[in-house]
Amino acid sequence: MGPTHPRTHPEAAGTPPMTSDEGNYTRDPLLRTFGAVLRGFREDAGLSRRELSDALGCRPGWIEKLETAQKPPSEATADDLDVYFKTPKRMFWRMWREIKREGKHLAAPPGFERYTDFEAQAVAMRSYEAQVIPGILQTPAYARAVLSSGLPLDALDERVCARMERQELLARDNAPRMWFVLDEAVLRRSVGGPPVMAEQLSRLVDTAISNPRVEIRVLPFSSVTYAALDGAFKVLTLPGGEDLAYHEGPEISQVIEEGTTIAEYRVRFDLVMGESLRNEESLRMIRKILEDYT
Repeated sequence: MGPTHPRTHPEAAGTPPMTSDEGNYTRDPLLRTFGAVLRGFREDAGLSRRELSDALGCRPGWIEKLETAQKPPSEATADDLDVYFKTPKRMFWRMWREIKREGKHLAAPPGFERYTDFEAQAVAMRSYEAQVIPGILQTPAYARAVLSSGLPLDALDERVCARMERQELLARDNAPRMWFVLDEAVLRRSVGGPPVMAEQLSRLVDTAISNPRVEIRVLPFSSVTYAALDGAFKVLTLPGGEDLAYHEGPEISQVIEEGTTIAEYRVRFDLVMGESLRNEESLRMIRKILEDYT
């Protein structure tokens, strides 16, 4: 038995497979289920991983990665497994579809996934950013430029999509009240080149004007405050009135729930907000910088 026309897909022999850390996938339960079912079918058929990979036209290492939940399957692999094992109702393809729809998650810096859970519940958000436009305000092209360093294409696509999905928060009927303070350097740092920056700054202007729940301020170079020197941070207010803070770093991000430290972050935000340009002044500066990119 076997597929009548094994296809050449990314995991085919001759195409170097990605190493287990290139996609940065979590060991998701759906991936583990797919791997366990695949292994059960393979062993019941008395096949080694090499024998199955030869039949499918892929590397033995790819079968191992699927069975140990190191990688998600491709649609082509799922189809070929259904044909090879003659599974009822395209079982492997159906599992692939579920993984594609909701089971494939990219690993984020420690602390970030917990933060996004709180973000989805928040009734208010105060955010200071020193390096880049906050993810929840980014355009797809800008997000791609920010996230592109060192990621393979499929992983990059997933991260950009995940970031865009977070932006649904802006359009919710019960969207939180949001205040953003952006260091002037964020606007002048040409991420992705002039066309990408022009689109991004236009998005900021449109959002500030059209969304009454969003306020975007600029902290100018002329302002010097200690509160802005330790990098990006956020303060969220949850439905019960409780606050928590979130500190972002390049490798690790931390949700902060200790009361004294949260109070310090609230003070820090009040300071950068007080030093920032007022609404109309901030919009004028964003528009002026936008002209430099167009």
